[in-house]
Amino acid sequence: MITVDSILLEWSYRCKDGVVDLNDPEKKAILEQVLSELGVEDTQEVTEVSLSPTQLEKPFTSKSDLSSQYKDRGERFLDKIINNEDFVLNDGSIIKLDPDASSEAIKLLQNKDYRSLGKGAKLLVDTNGKEYSLAQFKKTEEFGSGKGSGAGAANTALQESTQCLVNAIAYRVKNSPITKEDINDENIEEALKYIDVTSSLDGIKSFLKDPSWTKTFVNTANALLAQFYNPNFEFHRGSSFTNSIYNAYKVASKSEGTSMQSDKWNPADIWMVSPSVKSITFPTDLKELNGLIAELLASDKLIGVSLKKLGDTAKISLYNITGEELEGYSYEGPPISTNKSKEAKIKYNKGVIVFRTFNYATNFAGEIQGKTAAQGKVGTGAINDALKLNKLPLLPSTQELKSKFGDNDASLINDFYTIYNKIVENISKDDFNNILENKDIDWKISKYLSLKISDIVDSAPSSIQDEFISDLIRYASSSTKISSAFVKIS
Repeated sequence: MITVDSILLEWSYRCKDGVVDLNDPEKKAILEQVLSELGVEDTQEVTEVSLSPTQLEKPFTSKSDLSSQYKDRGERFLDKIINNEDFVLNDGSIIKLDPDASSEAIKLLQNKDYRSLGKGAKLLVDTNGKEYSLAQFKKTEEFGSGKGSGAGAANTALQESTQCLVNAIAYRVKNSPITKEDINDENIEEALKYIDVTSSLDGIKSFLKDPSWTKTFVNTANALLAQFYNPNFEFHRGSSFTNSIYNAYKVASKSEGTSMQSDKWNPADIWMVSPSVKSITFPTDLKELNGLIAELLASDKLIGVSLKKLGDTAKISLYNITGEELEGYSYEGPPISTNKSKEAKIKYNKGVIVFRTFNYATNFAGEIQGKTAAQGKVGTGAINDALKLNKLPLLPSTQELKSKFGDNDASLINDFYTIYNKIVENISKDDFNNILENKDIDWKISKYLSLKISDIVDSAPSSIQDEFISDLIRYASSSTKISSAFVKIS
């Protein structure tokens, strides 16, 4: 039986850094290949419809009304069972779950052991006594579906394409700051001449009817117009021209030996393009490419813009122009890990990085948690890039570890025991082997990799420790030494 969990697992195995991301074109192409091989045709149906343990682990976004009530979606799922609320299944039917008959599932939810609800386990029982697996439950909006919320890939494309059109109204139609009244049919028709986007006009017009986005579109356009003025700008989203920029990076990144994804190298959602640069063939040497993009941005000829939904104001920040913004961070050891958890933590001067697997036995990453806000994740590929830059040993892949643990590889077990004793607790080899015998492959891989990266960093010279931590955090904010210039609206 093909389940969402099995698809996610295979997808993550094939991604270089083990991190799945539907908004990354390269990774989406990998997913489509996986689905094609499995005979599944509808990508959206698989990625949006069904619930999975990964979805239950996720917190609600700050925009959600549920963010102040629950730490994660699993808590909401539990609350709905206890309060006898309706659930929607993938087939559209509506059921209520029996708390008594679903007691085993409730216990797992209370312990946040969401993984045990996956893998086809039918522990959820409705009031008619019928058993269900988690994958049979629809991923409705309250559990993170992008439909109607602006969070899905389709809505992201519409948002970005619509911003291009509104920018064109400000720059090319009105040539002045605009108000929401300027977004009318006449101006839209004229602005179409100056955009190259992936969404249809009907889709854009439909999106413009959402009043919650109007302020963002107008404020973003006016802020950009005030700081970057070129009366000839065109506005691109996913065009052949902007694709040529990312294609040049892909070639350059291979030569450089980096696995940094293109959306981390330059996270621009839209590009403001002077017609004078459209004939450029972008260099495939990374230093030359980054230098050219910075030069074109500084001369108001090519500007990549990272977008965000706004409030009443818009702030513009420039990244990777001079290198001065590459803020340094300092390592504050020793690493922290308990005998029960599958994670390890590295402290730095402004927060902590939590290392663990984020899917079952795969998707190993570091989650950067600042003192005031989360700053994103860095996958195995990014971690190894940072290790390589600082001439430190690299981490093995989760696939390699899965094979070695399956073979009970002696050298791996001995290394695991050594770093476990250094960081977690000093125990005998027999006691350690007993721990391993009672743990699943997810715990083993997650614990080993989290301790391994912690040990590598803790054993490095202090200057290297600080630089490694800084490189990880720069990666999360697309401000690494090899990132390119862009503008961020916030």
